[in-house]
Amino acid sequence: MPVSVLTESDFVPKTPEAAREAFAKKAALNSAVFERLSTAAKQKAFRIAGVNNARLIQAVRNRIAASIKRGTTWPDVRREITRLFDVAGEELPSLGRLRQVFITNTQQAYNDARRELFEQERETFPFWQYLTVGNGVAGVNGVRATHAALHGLIFRADDPFWLSHYPPWDYNCRCYVAALTPGQARGTGQELRSLGYARRELKIGPNAAFERSGEGELKGIDAELAAALSEMLG
Repeated sequence: MPVSVLTESDFVPKTPEAAREAFAKKAALNSAVFERLSTAAKQKAFRIAGVNNARLIQAVRNRIAASIKRGTTWPDVRREITRLFDVAGEELPSLGRLRQVFITNTQQAYNDARRELFEQERETFPFWQYLTVGNGVAGVNGVRATHAALHGLIFRADDPFWLSHYPPWDYNCRCYVAALTPGQARGTGQELRSLGYARRELKIGPNAAFERSGEGELKGIDAELAAALSEMLG
């Protein structure tokens, strides 16, 4: 019997473990090594800008992974990370920067876990819809106008749009994606857009300063990351 109805809970990780596993796959690299990676490899790596202590970076990565699993709040994570920097004898970056690292990476982890499920069911759900936490209204729940303008747009799962705009594609992005069957896509009443539409009509491009840029070309990334880790750890 073909699947025709998809609820949001079907594609939300049943436990935070799926998100933790997605995050734990990221290689912990110092800034010097990270900057030499290809764009595609960078999205599979974890770094703290300006920090080059390899053991410290790995420890912070592990603390964030544990917090995803436990559902720890930022104040608790902040205290743990502050202690790690104290023990390492390293200067603590601004709390604003650390909070940005925490929010961005946890959001990426949950969306990466969702995307893995979407990819597995792409034959049944070949369309993806872009959604915001503000229901498409700029300013609601802090949603930016550039993100609100994408709310509701539907693209095929293999459309190049997702290479640059699969959430999160900018700092503090809390947008998400819903997977749709062809019938569900038609039932939304939304036009099935193309990348040309998004660029021509909305003139929305990714933040050049944001490291994530979608899946990109994944061939050879594991080898590249392995070489980077080997270089960093000597």
